[in-house]
Amino acid sequence: METICHRCGATLHSPDIYCPVCGSPQLRVLADDEAANPANGGAGEGHPAFDSRLISWRTAVKVALLVALPVGALSSLLNFGVLWVIAGGIAAVALYRRKTLRLVNQRAGWRIGGLAGILAAFIATVFDGLTMLFERYVQHNGGVIDQRLQTLVQQATDHMVQSNPEAAAQIPWFIHFWLSPDGHAAVVLMMAIFSAVSMALFSAVGGAVGARFFAAKTSAAHNS
Repeated sequence: METICHRCGATLHSPDIYCPVCGSPQLRVLADDEAANPANGGAGEGHPAFDSRLISWRTAVKVALLVALPVGALSSLLNFGVLWVIAGGIAAVALYRRKTLRLVNQRAGWRIGGLAGILAAFIATVFDGLTMLFERYVQHNGGVIDQRLQTLVQQATDHMVQSNPEAAAQIPWFIHFWLSPDGHAAVVLMMAIFSAVSMALFSAVGGAVGARFFAAKTSAAHNS
């Protein structure tokens, strides 16, 4: 079995003490119980010794991008969906494990899933922007888009005025701002930010859940 760097995943030659790519030292000391239990990050049958907290980011970026493409496209075309975003985080961890032959703890799974969510959010935002440009300038539906935003903002400002009329009377400029084109642009920007943060968080949760599930599954397989 070829030896790989526990930090970057580069292939090592047997006499190498330091990784020729990242310079990380390759000498590690494992406790007996850690070496016997792969679920805790030790070496097990079919797995090289490694620290499950460390991530091969080159591989992580590749698998995250592979997962982010369909998740981002679905989130844009079919609106944001929690289930497939969480599933994307789980899939990213599964692909990472398959490519690196490493166990992943929950913290590393959170990071890999979060990376997939960030990339998916970026892709979804690009899809949304291109869709809006297509509808406005190719299909000439700009009036429909503006009316949709106007209705959304008008409902929000009406609710604000009804819930606290005194505050609304003291800051009329605030109400007028949201009804202006600049206010509409601010609403679109805030919605995009909220969607991106939500996708990153839910995907990170999926990554953590996936890491825990796969670690438990591997541990059960070795104990059986």
